[in-house]
Amino acid sequence: MKRIGFLLLLLIVGATFVPHAKSEDIRFYLQLVRGTDEGSPPFLDARPAGPKLNQRLQLFKWKHFWEIKRKIVVLHIGGKTRQRLSPHREVEIEMARSNEITVSIYSDGKLTETGRQAVDAVFYIVGGNYQDGQSWFIVVRRDQPQDPV
Repeated sequence: MKRIGFLLLLLIVGATFVPHAKSEDIRFYLQLVRGTDEGSPPFLDARPAGPKLNQRLQLFKWKHFWEIKRKIVVLHIGGKTRQRLSPHREVEIEMARSNEITVSIYSDGKLTETGRQAVDAVFYIVGGNYQDGQSWFIVVRRDQPQDPV
């Protein structure tokens, strides 16, 4: 009888030390950016895009890139979020598996773009024409955006 009690105690104590599977939360940074040739910001609270993003956007024809909005979202495997970045632009991120996300872009409520990318390599950029020779870009990235120096 003592032996059964001892084994039961070992099972109970041992179970408390078994690591439980934990869903890893992953942080993503969302940015809405405006591309323009104008040297002044399109809005009072807009700021120049950071150096890393600015370098990636240089392949487009505009001289200046202004960050209009920035959001942080945290997802876990099986998670999904849809975020409004402007009255006309939304981005949806779904992480169905641990190594891949699906990014969907909505313009005026209509799906305009969908792409998949490895979670570890996420630096997803999609854009379109705005008005008056300007463009908009939505950026989904894992690394924290840097402010310009």
